[in-house]
Amino acid sequence: MQAHGGRLPFSGWRFVRRGGKMKESAFNRRRGGLCMDILRLRYFRAVAQTENISQAAEKLLISQPALSKAISLLEDEVGVALFQRSGRRIALNEYGHAFLKYAELAIDAVDRGVSAVREIENPSTAPIRLQTNITGELYLIELIRSFRHAHPGATFEVIKNYTKSKFLYDCDLYIHAVNIPLNKCASVPLFTEELVLGVPAGHPLAAYDHIPLRMAQNEEFIGLIRSTSWTEETNGFCFQAGFKPNVVYTCDGTEMVAKLIAAGEGVGFLAAQSWGAFPEGVKLLHLDDPPCSRSYNLSWQIDKPFTPLVEQFREHILAYFKAREAPPRQPR
Repeated sequence: MQAHGGRLPFSGWRFVRRGGKMKESAFNRRRGGLCMDILRLRYFRAVAQTENISQAAEKLLISQPALSKAISLLEDEVGVALFQRSGRRIALNEYGHAFLKYAELAIDAVDRGVSAVREIENPSTAPIRLQTNITGELYLIELIRSFRHAHPGATFEVIKNYTKSKFLYDCDLYIHAVNIPLNKCASVPLFTEELVLGVPAGHPLAAYDHIPLRMAQNEEFIGLIRSTSWTEETNGFCFQAGFKPNVVYTCDGTEMVAKLIAAGEGVGFLAAQSWGAFPEGVKLLHLDDPPCSRSYNLSWQIDKPFTPLVEQFREHILAYFKAREAPPRQPR
């Protein structure tokens, strides 16, 4: 068999190069398809990360010969060598790099599957997976803190997701701006909060309490770099007022936006409630023409059953915002 361009040709038969010789793979011997061991995939990932058999074996708490044997068996299984070996150093070759992506997906899928089974077996110990694109964190902190006060054993995985088109469907609940499109989900309106314009305390606009948004058309704006839904909404308000905002800063977090405004670097939209307290030196202006606000929903998958703890947290969220005079309607 001839190699093409230094690569081994693939066909119905698989071979592995070992010390200059071609070795028939386990795939050929079984002829029944792959039967890959997830433990070997974990070993493979550890070696790929450390690029050293000894270090990987120490990390995995197994002997070096046992690890080398496991890697050899995995390469037999795949049908090609996955590493380039040079003395003590071992590094992924092009086949190994291609295989690693799928090995990590397989490991992650198995881990998630085990977690799902454990949640069914003992739902009270499973973490509540909450996804949100609320730009401020005040409400989230209060929600989780008050719930854990009543349920001390509750644990959370909080995922901040600012991408408008992305929704992680393995989460339990999603608090999000209403301009996020979702499929196969039930949604309940939670609250609407006012968006104000933050200006430096010494700015000429600071003499006002209310302004039409068009009065800020010549200002330099500070925005959020990661929140595409926030940017879409705030830009939309500016377009309604007849101008495109001149954005000179985009920041990774709300605290930096407020600090830059206080430092006199520009003006910016702020969420009056969910962002919490603002630093000294920021004047908040109510906006008219158009009035600016942002609404949020609570959503969940209609085909994913709640654990008792998730159901209790959902009811806690609804009660929390109802107490703030934002009564939710029935799911649509």
